[in-house]
Amino acid sequence: MTDIPIELQDDVSLAPGSSLADLFSRLSAADNPHARGKDFEKLLLRALELAHFVVELDPRMAQPRQTDLSARYGERRYLLECKWQKAKADIDVLGAVYDRLERVSSSVVGVIISVSGFTKACLDDVVQRRRRPVLLLDHADVLGALRDPASLPGLLQSKQDALITHGRVHLGAQRPPVPSRPSRELPKGDLVVRSDRGDVPYVSLPGGFASAVFATSLTDVDWSFGRGRGVCLDMPIRAYSTEDLIRLVHGMDELGLSSPRPTWTLQQNDTSWFGIGARALVQALDDASARTAALDDPHHSEQLVYCDTALDGVYTLTASISAPPQLSHTDADGDDDGAGLPAGVRHLLHCQLSFQLPGTPLDTTALQHLRDRFGVTGNAYFRHLDTAAVRITWLDRQPVDPMATIIERDPYTGKEFVVGLVVRDHYSVNGDHAVLEGWPLELQGSGFLVCSLSHHHLVSEPPERYWLEAVHTAHTSDLAVTTIRADW
Repeated sequence: MTDIPIELQDDVSLAPGSSLADLFSRLSAADNPHARGKDFEKLLLRALELAHFVVELDPRMAQPRQTDLSARYGERRYLLECKWQKAKADIDVLGAVYDRLERVSSSVVGVIISVSGFTKACLDDVVQRRRRPVLLLDHADVLGALRDPASLPGLLQSKQDALITHGRVHLGAQRPPVPSRPSRELPKGDLVVRSDRGDVPYVSLPGGFASAVFATSLTDVDWSFGRGRGVCLDMPIRAYSTEDLIRLVHGMDELGLSSPRPTWTLQQNDTSWFGIGARALVQALDDASARTAALDDPHHSEQLVYCDTALDGVYTLTASISAPPQLSHTDADGDDDGAGLPAGVRHLLHCQLSFQLPGTPLDTTALQHLRDRFGVTGNAYFRHLDTAAVRITWLDRQPVDPMATIIERDPYTGKEFVVGLVVRDHYSVNGDHAVLEGWPLELQGSGFLVCSLSHHHLVSEPPERYWLEAVHTAHTSDLAVTTIRADW
């Protein structure tokens, strides 16, 4: 951060380029409580400005009562009271804020920022009177906001949602509860993976880490218009556990941002698990300990690559997930594994959505809901693609032998058709054959390929042989999205 224009007291001033969090730490050592309080307000004002709020110090919105700060973010308006005292903020502070709120529009939301925290009576009263919400921020909330001011809009929105919808006050110093899973089931996919063990939610395959995800069909975002290119949009998601990841998958479905055919792979050392459908992914995440128990040399984390279609385009989801803890680390009572999460819940080290769309949508409501609901970190920007969205490489009928098939059942006749194949990768540099011309480099190390058949056939009428026909590849910021065409 460069050149923060804040004039603080001489004993806490820092050189230009110091972060807001550094200034906050220096304020903690100040011996003048009154001056510290004023400087604290200036720090918060600057953090709000960096998060693109319209802010006013000592506004007259609740006259004759004095107000520390007012802030506006789009249509959202906040009245802020800042406290840095030895004692926790009690109901007298809360009562003063409610008195101010009675003098302003009902759309204004109160915010109390107390470095020393809040009494139980204050927390209980906020919940009881949540029809006129007052949001509470403690020391940990403040420190997080000063380190990353762009997180402030999402932080305030998530606190308001938790208070109004669930009747809960969430403070940064508290260990956040693991939210219960949504009660409604994810939709069942309309494609089935069939291996030598029959129909399975996912199949274990030779594999490894690769920056690619296979799709049963590939959306070309340049196809919609005669001129111009599509756009991409990246959304880093604030998710810390596998339960957060499962909530995200549910949320994408609830926001209409999912299809019946998302494809995904969980990648580990020398082994991958491929499946179709969000419900199958949740099962695979829950099966983590059983899936990885037989691995000779498991990596300390596994990588999720996930692909689906929405908004006339395609998106990928990537996440780095900590490996399942050893059973000996979990006690018989199901307590946490010592890493701050309940038994069976794993840490997320990274989580990001990356969209490729036909253009900048006029209606971004779904994306805004996604951003607000899942605490997207930082700003999100539409960027124009600088090349054609999809690249096609034609292949010379390279033969393949399926390890599994992808089945679609006709809902009217009940007949089953083979619509895709899962085959061993013989064509990457570590395979049995030379690398084919135009073969995507991102497939190196994948270990397997997922193919979509150009012509379907009945399960009961298998052909003599299959061959590769073409590779269709698009790129989000994180992954190569690949559809391999095969025929028979």
